[in-house]
Amino acid sequence: MTDNNLIQRGFIKDSSIYLSATVISIVIGFISLPVYTRFLSPSDYGTVALFLMFGQVSSGLISLGLQSASFRYYFKYKNNLDEYKSLNSSILIFLLIVYFSVGIFIYYLANWFSSTLFDGKITAQLIRWSFLGGCMEYLFTYFTFILTAQLRSVTFSIITILRVIIRTSLSFYFIFIHSLTYLSLIYAILLTQGIMVVSLLFLTGNLIGTRFSPYHFKKSLKFSYPMVLRLVIGTINRSFDKLMLTNITGLSSVGYYSIGEKFATVLKFIMDSIGKVWTPFFQNKAHENTQEAKKAIVKRYLEMSFFLMCLGFILICFSEEMVKLLTTKEYYPAMYIVPVYVFYYLFGLMGMLSIPQIQYSEKTLYILPASIVGVFLNIFLNILLIPEFGALGAVMALSITSIIGSIVHLYFGFKLYPIPLNWWQLAGMFLFTLIFTIPIYLFMVTEINFLVKIVVKIIWISIFFILGLRFNFISKENINMLFSKINPRFMSKLTNQKT
Repeated sequence: MTDNNLIQRGFIKDSSIYLSATVISIVIGFISLPVYTRFLSPSDYGTVALFLMFGQVSSGLISLGLQSASFRYYFKYKNNLDEYKSLNSSILIFLLIVYFSVGIFIYYLANWFSSTLFDGKITAQLIRWSFLGGCMEYLFTYFTFILTAQLRSVTFSIITILRVIIRTSLSFYFIFIHSLTYLSLIYAILLTQGIMVVSLLFLTGNLIGTRFSPYHFKKSLKFSYPMVLRLVIGTINRSFDKLMLTNITGLSSVGYYSIGEKFATVLKFIMDSIGKVWTPFFQNKAHENTQEAKKAIVKRYLEMSFFLMCLGFILICFSEEMVKLLTTKEYYPAMYIVPVYVFYYLFGLMGMLSIPQIQYSEKTLYILPASIVGVFLNIFLNILLIPEFGALGAVMALSITSIIGSIVHLYFGFKLYPIPLNWWQLAGMFLFTLIFTIPIYLFMVTEINFLVKIVVKIIWISIFFILGLRFNFISKENINMLFSKINPRFMSKLTNQKT
């Protein structure tokens, strides 16, 4: 077996571990959703969405994107862990100081944030808890980035599954024992975050010290500071639509938006799982600095992209059935949001290539142009579309902004780290998926027997996949390798029959 095949199998093995954890988490989430949608109204979901948004936005802004520096420099210093430990400790000490300082500020201004930003729809106490939850969420992400860099896929997967189980169990406890609504989710989120951060501190303790190094912190900040403006812009993109929906159409629209996002996030979870293997693969190949390595990156990227487009298209096809089966009638408008939100994540596939290209060059300033264009476009489109289409308009604005920003990122990524990718092939994949998606909206508004509609969609998916093979978007060799990981006994019998 060649080295490339060994690497390929390692890539698929780690991806399958991450995906297994993701699938288990998704299944638990879907099992719990009927309970949540029967005890929580769309307005309750809107409150939880605003709670999560404020915490993630505020903590993300003051963290200066330093987790990206910790992740990036692990590959540089992985053979000199004392050096990395100094850099990692310096970042963590800075974050703790900043969180404490800003936390005092938010504690006393919580009433102002509540009335000014949210029109009093979430309380001052929720604002304070939101910031605490956001800080813990950032630390959770920070430490899981380290696990990803170390390729500790099993450890990461166990943490991911335990997180979902604990959060779901706690939320059910608060719903059924204490008869809480949106507070059941908020309390469960906060308690789970605390447990997970403590666990991750224990798991990565060998890379944490107590010494602050001005040199290493300056080095980290130099790498991450160009991302601060991108964070600010990303913050506007993630929050402006929800704030506008809250003040124009009410919390129910935010609830539809949140439920639609929850279904589409299935694809994001899978993309993140594969990305945890893809990014180290990219960085390691890029450091080889050979033409063969670049070709390997392109081949892996294109096949990974079409695989994710297939999953996204399946999710789009059955978005109507999932919403109707797992929620109540008052949530049905969310089914129109899911396909557009899926495309928002699919457009992010371009970022899975361009952002590592830019980060490898260490010229992260080139991330900014797309972000600057994106924020003004997003605000303009939200103002234009939300009054007319509500939550669907917000997602449309997000998706349009995503594709334009991703194209700009790709342009700079190829300027800084050129690879032999055929852009038209990638564009063809997106156009191919979009063309097959349009009829799905016709199915949604057409009154057809439930089972007949499912059969028609299965046939439509089969045609999509067969044509994808015919256009060589993915090779049969890699499909066989994927199935051999999913069901090795079946593939072994199939091979024996052929011989």
